[in-house]
Order: sequence, then structure tokens, then C-alpha cells
Amino acid sequence: MLVETLIIGKPAVNIYLPLQEFPNEGDIFTIKSKNESVGNVGATSACLLAKWGISTHFTGVVGNDAYADKIRDTFKEYKVNSKFMETNFENGTNVNYIILNAKNGNSSKIIYNNPEIQLAKFKYDFVPGFAIIDGTDYAGAFALLNNNGNCNTVFYGRIGDKDTINLSKRCTWNVCTEVFAEGLTKMSSDGTAESYVNLYQKIVDTAGKSNYVIILNNRKILYSVDGKVKMLPEMKINVVDYSSFDSVFVGAFSYGIGMGLSVDDAIKLANTAAGLSISKIGEVSSIPTLDEVLDNSGLRAKVAPQSNQSTGPAQAQEVTPLNPQVAPTQVMDQPQQQVMVDQSQMAMPQQQVSQQVVQQVAPQGQVVQPQVQVAPTPQPETNMFDNPNV
Repeated sequence: MLVETLIIGKPAVNIYLPLQEFPNEGDIFTIKSKNESVGNVGATSACLLAKWGISTHFTGVVGNDAYADKIRDTFKEYKVNSKFMETNFENGTNVNYIILNAKNGNSSKIIYNNPEIQLAKFKYDFVPGFAIIDGTDYAGAFALLNNNGNCNTVFYGRIGDKDTINLSKRCTWNVCTEVFAEGLTKMSSDGTAESYVNLYQKIVDTAGKSNYVIILNNRKILYSVDGKVKMLPEMKINVVDYSSFDSVFVGAFSYGIGMGLSVDDAIKLANTAAGLSISKIGEVSSIPTLDEVLDNSGLRAKVAPQSNQSTGPAQAQEVTPLNPQVAPTQVMDQPQQQVMVDQSQMAMPQQQVSQQVVQQVAPQGQVVQPQVQVAPTPQPETNMFDNPNV
């Protein structure tokens, strides 16, 4: 029997306005069509998990309007249990406006989120064994964490303010944006491999653990496994709308972790799902099928052993920190080759951090600069969705 999964967040209706160029102040554009799709990380993750066969419940606040009806109808279509949603009769449902550049798929978002509108009821007729928290409803999130200490949680952080940072530190897994990571660490990266690893190193110093998965601004994925910081390249695909990437990634990553996949495989699964989603406009409306993701990720044999395994995308690149005492060796046009140059050990609060100088080559033959390897907190590879005692 599948574990009951709870998603906490504020659902929204996204209104997409496609333009051929970004407007300047005072510009007037006339468009012949617009797109509407239910979205926000929590709502999209709930629909993805339900579509992929997980028993899913959603709780969050909506208004008393037609947008709330659209959200409920969408949840009903995807078989998401929405009976724990609450209605706020004084405020409307969240509506996000997204200006979509039809030429390259980039978008500018106007996201509405009133922090004063929070859940007021925290009792459920089941015990959540797994939960996704999207960082938009602090009351509901902290109530879950305080009342269900054994619940495994995946947190999404968009902006690194005080409340979301405190919330992230209490969750099992953290998927966050580069902006959130910079807010957590109070440092920024310059786009180089060294700066990304220094950023991750500071996260471990600040949070005391290495279960953070960072979606970088260039949509590469930075994470740590077994003492190594890794970077997964962006999946190359025909981009129509980037706005669904984070939401679909969080839902698919949660599915992978809940099904007992390794961290590497869960991130590959999530990256593939998010990559497929950006070929369509919208969030919930762009969720790919599980079969599509398995066929394109090469993970069918691990998620569905009875099926044939397909060839998947590139593996994550391992990166380690620069050692100023050693001149790195140039290695060109030899994908996934490593040259070991030096090795040393240093101590960190609450953790041991192994440091090596490694030259890693990207699949296209571009040399990735050496970076730090951070030893993460070990995560058991158990199937939480199939274990009612988790």
C-alpha cells in the first residue's frame, strides 16, 4: 500500500502572455491569445505525483472565486485529494502573470503571495509519511514538522529570506534556486565551477548538512553525493516555456526519492522530467507521463524492472575545489575523464569534508574547473512510498 503523501502550499492560476519581445515601460501590445494553467510548486508537484500513481493530498488556501474552482477541477482531473484545502472569503485565489518570450522560452513572472494568508487547520484523517513543502504557507509547514517528526519532507526554496531558511533546515531534502542558496550563504557565485563549489561548501557550513539540491540560473543542477559535489548539465530540448522547470523538478525528485532511487538517479529522473516539461506552455499542463520520463532518462529498469532500459542523458560531472599550489592539467575532448592531482583532508563543523583537485571534462569537450568535494549526510535508499511505517 502506498504511503499517504501530503503537499502544502498555495496553488495558483498562471496566466501566460506570449510576446515576441520583452516590453519597455509604456509599451502597448495586442495579443490574440493567452494561456492559463494551474501552477506553483506545490500544486504542480501534487498533480505530477498523482499522475504517476502516488496517493496524494493537497492542503492550501484559495479564494472564493472562479480561479479556485479551476484549481479544484484540475485536482479532480488528476485525482489529487483536495478536501483539506481551505477557502479565504476575504482574499482571492493566487493569480500569477507570466510574460513569455515566444522566441526563447524565457519568462518574467509577477507572482502574487500574501504571507498573511495561511492555513488555519492542521488535522488530517491520515498520518503523512511523505510531504512536499513549497515554502509559501509557513503555518501549515511548521504544524506538519512539529506534529509529524517522522515524516520525510522535500522543501522548495525560491527566495532565501529568514522564514524560508529556517524552514529549510528542518526538512529532509531541500531543492532550491541559486537565489535561495545565495540568501542562505550570504555569498554569490560568478558562474565559474570554483565559485559554485565554494557556494555549496558555505551551505554545508551554514546548514550543517549537504542535502541541498540547487537549481542554478543556467538550469544546471548542483548537488553532493558521497563526498563529491556534482553538476548535472542542462537537458538540451526545444524550449517553449521555462516556467515549469522548478515545479516539475521538485515533484519528480520527490517521486524518485520516495521510490528509493539513489540521489544521482532521483536527480536524473527529475532533470529529465523538467526538461521535457519546458517543451510546452504551462505548469500542470506540461507534466510529462512517467513512461516518457523513463524512456528518456534510462531509468526504466530501476523504476519499472519489468520494462526494457533505454539510453539516457549525460551523467553528472564531479567537481572539486582549486588548489593554488597545483597547476591543473589540461584534458581536452575526453568526456568523463578525471586527472587526480592532489589530495588532502580538512575538518568542518559537524562533518568531514574531503578535498581533492580534479580536472573534469564536460560532454562537449569543455574543461570544467576543479572544485570542492563535500561529504553529505548519508540518505537511506528505501522506498518510502511503499513503506507505511516510514
